[in-house]
Amino acid sequence: MMATSTPGKFDEEDLVELELDQERMRKEYAPSRQEKIHSFTVICLIFNRSIGSGIFATPAKILQGTNSVGVNIVFWAIGGLLVMCGTLVWLEFGLSIPREHVDGKERAVPRSGGEKNYLEWILRKPKFLATCMYGIAFIILGNLSGNAIAFGRYVLLAAGYQDPQRGPVIGLAIAALTVVALLHAFSRRGGILVNNLFAIMKACILLTIIILGFAVRGGRNFNNEEPRPTGASLNPNDAFTSTAKGLASYTSTFLYVLYTYSGFEQPFYVLSEVHQPRKNFARAVISAMGLLTVLFVLVNIAYVCVVPIEVIVKPENADVDITSLFFEQVFHNDVAKHVVQAFVAFSILGNLIVMTFTAARVKQEIAKEGILPKSLWLATGKTTPTAKFLARITKKKGDANIVDGKEDLEQSPMAALALHWVSSIFLIAITAKLKPGDAYSFLVSLYAYVIISVMGFFTSLGLVYAKYVRKDFVSQYSPLGGSTAAIIYCVCNAFLLVTAFLNPPNSLARTTTAIPNYVVPTIGLSSALWGIVWWLGLRLVMEQRGQRLVVTRTPFCDKGDDKGEWVLKYEIIDHVWRADSETGSMRMRQMSDGQAGV
Repeated sequence: MMATSTPGKFDEEDLVELELDQERMRKEYAPSRQEKIHSFTVICLIFNRSIGSGIFATPAKILQGTNSVGVNIVFWAIGGLLVMCGTLVWLEFGLSIPREHVDGKERAVPRSGGEKNYLEWILRKPKFLATCMYGIAFIILGNLSGNAIAFGRYVLLAAGYQDPQRGPVIGLAIAALTVVALLHAFSRRGGILVNNLFAIMKACILLTIIILGFAVRGGRNFNNEEPRPTGASLNPNDAFTSTAKGLASYTSTFLYVLYTYSGFEQPFYVLSEVHQPRKNFARAVISAMGLLTVLFVLVNIAYVCVVPIEVIVKPENADVDITSLFFEQVFHNDVAKHVVQAFVAFSILGNLIVMTFTAARVKQEIAKEGILPKSLWLATGKTTPTAKFLARITKKKGDANIVDGKEDLEQSPMAALALHWVSSIFLIAITAKLKPGDAYSFLVSLYAYVIISVMGFFTSLGLVYAKYVRKDFVSQYSPLGGSTAAIIYCVCNAFLLVTAFLNPPNSLARTTTAIPNYVVPTIGLSSALWGIVWWLGLRLVMEQRGQRLVVTRTPFCDKGDDKGEWVLKYEIIDHVWRADSETGSMRMRQMSDGQAGV
């Protein structure tokens, strides 16, 4: 193993005798080779996140907003291509930065955190600003509270309640978030196994819908007591007929498509936990997104093969998901509808499982930068109870990381999981007065606007800026078409950010029926200001204390476990408050050594 040679950091030899100061320092391990995430799990992370409430509920909202079968199908195809562009941007960044001084050379060592790392690399000065601007927004909005509300609603619908009330829905939402957080806190491996099982079963659900839809279109009747469903016309002359007026009727609904596809970034949040990322990661991510695009387009065709658009756009069906209508039309009974509502709830629970696993690790990475109260506590992983129990009953530690002769069992970011749980409950609380359907639409739209469009715009713009203006980006992954994907993703997100302010003339295309359409983009664009305010507060604290917060993250890398690929083995995190004079002296020493300071 080799350490980086940044001033103020530790040499490998020093660490053998080093007694860490627990008041300000932590040693955090990456998973061992046996615990690393492989390609199949990478694909399952994307599938489990993307197949959920979006593909089961949002097609109805798009059809209601555009009143066009053809536009709906085209939206899903374009959405898949656009998100593939975003995937290529993330791959180029994720496999190229951060760069570490390893074995005498500067090398790209994949790191968890996703766009947090990319935005910090783009906006390096002033210190902590990029971390605050991204981190505060992600801590608050980087969860699936909207999906948790949808889970509670679908559980009650499956149980036979026609109009689920706020109280029971919120109770079930909080219960689901709590159970999922405890799952990942008790067992990292168990959480990954459950995630993979959910992904497989949800892919099977989509395949079932596709087969049923095309079978009905081909003349098969699954209930001989009723006429066969006729579905919508797929003739191009009829399919692209639309009564929607105004650009906003299309752009406001397209955000729902992007929200459904937003699973592509999940593996990047845990990239330092992936086995052989250079060899396998890009192939797995691109394959997953290609398969998802095909499945989503076929599922939307299957929907309209069975359900007439006249049924979907009825005002009384404004809050009904298209999947329930689909199975009701196929089997002509309420039992099938309730069964599929249970399947939808099941799928949404899978969304919560994967997002809790990945987002908690992003929040742990944010805490490592020292911008939060109790940052070291939030950044510290703990041995899972399951690992302790298995070690006790087997009387061995065969699954442990072995570093410097010390064994460490399976770790989980328990404090970060708690932070994730609190932020999820917070969003449920502030939308508690809304109807469950309105709360879901609002939270989904806000997540899509900020986490997908705002962050997507700045990340893709940053890549273009680093390549052609600053000219200091050394790419370790060259996508087909060069920077074309980054330019397309940047322009499209900018377009969506602006047009989201337009007021759709069709009320069914509005973000919610209870909140004006401009509220989501207004809150979304203000999200960057939250981080600026937080950064100014951090600066004020420093000035009042007469000290500066100095954060040092010392990575130690190894290539033995990954067949020649340099990966993170562990890192030393050091948060220390230094007097201004001491900080200035340290900077002078760094400048005299000709090296960049922290």
